[in-house]
Amino acid sequence: MTVDELVSQMDKRSPSAHEDRVHRFEELIGATLPGDYRRFLIACNGGYLGGSLWYTRPGLSGRHAHVGINHIGGFRDESHFSLESARASYQDPEELRIPLELLWIMDDPFGNAFCLGIEGPSRGRVYFWDHEEEPDPDEWDGSVENAGNLLRLADSFEAFVEGLRPLDEVPA
Repeated sequence: MTVDELVSQMDKRSPSAHEDRVHRFEELIGATLPGDYRRFLIACNGGYLGGSLWYTRPGLSGRHAHVGINHIGGFRDESHFSLESARASYQDPEELRIPLELLWIMDDPFGNAFCLGIEGPSRGRVYFWDHEEEPDPDEWDGSVENAGNLLRLADSFEAFVEGLRPLDEVPA
């Protein structure tokens, strides 16, 4: 699947994100977004798939991924579509749940997240974050390497999108 095909599959799309809006968000998070994801945001600014597209390839860390996409983040008022709301919720320094070097970009129908690396060795990579396997906050150092609940899916946003398939094409 291509990024254009992904955008055409989405419901509840917002108008494109303006370049200035993306730049303000990058200033807020203290990182420049990877180019392929930045172009995607400008093209569609989030939307809804409701589990109609699935990523079913082996994860790059050895485990197999079989996960569907529900909400896709953007610069939206609705909290379940909002990149800013997700950043505040999952990455509050007082209650860190997703490593700061990652950015929540979408979720699955079960409350798990797809995250994009925005800095360090994770930059550009796409991960699946399993909320049921979160590390003990008293023992976790906040890093990707020690989270234990992350599955690396792809080394770029475009490679992640290439691995998406419609639900009716997903093997049972």
